[in-house]
Amino acid sequence: MAARAHGFARGEETPAAPRLDRAEIVQAALRLLDEDGFDAFSMRRLAAALDIKSPSLYWHVKGKDELFDLLVDTVIGKCPLPEDDAGKPWDERLIEVGLDLRGVLLAHPAATRLLPGRLPFGPNGLRLADRVIGMLRRAGFDDRMAGYGYLLLMFYVTGFAVQEIAFGKGPENGDRLAEVGRYLEGLPADRYPDLVAVAGGLLAPRLTDRFGFGLRSLVDGLADKRRER
Repeated sequence: MAARAHGFARGEETPAAPRLDRAEIVQAALRLLDEDGFDAFSMRRLAAALDIKSPSLYWHVKGKDELFDLLVDTVIGKCPLPEDDAGKPWDERLIEVGLDLRGVLLAHPAATRLLPGRLPFGPNGLRLADRVIGMLRRAGFDDRMAGYGYLLLMFYVTGFAVQEIAFGKGPENGDRLAEVGRYLEGLPADRYPDLVAVAGGLLAPRLTDRFGFGLRSLVDGLADKRRER
């Protein structure tokens, strides 16, 4: 007690804890997810990475759900917004958005696992939605079809990316797809004749070309609807 009083008498002060903001917390959480994966993530580990006590996190985020919403929005914010460029056809720009969005989702597989059940309507998600819908409206789609086009794009890209990630990111992805392909090829042909016939090329070796085919088909379908209307 005397030592403490002596310290105050000299005008000494306890060093202030470093101030944090939400952006720093979210970036630290994203690094943890990228490095260690979703299953290893916890608020306790995040607090340790930030060199703070766990309760201090809850001054900035209410809990895991709010943090996960912020993480999803941060990842979506890495997708470049489509340029409103009249010099490039709308369908090419929409395909670019799909490819870019898939790229950022695959780059953050643990965070992408948070997407199912979450509406991507944080600030970054809203900007992306507004830009894509605006691009479709200016291409001649009515409001209903512009909204449908945005939702179909998001559901297709995020759903495809989540399934790709479920098969494993990196070299293991191709190995697991090949394993599933061999399983399908080994099914009894008398019971599943058509599935066995296409099994060799259904999944292996990569899903990139399947993604591109589906994305192009989605965009072509929107173009057909626009011509009909």
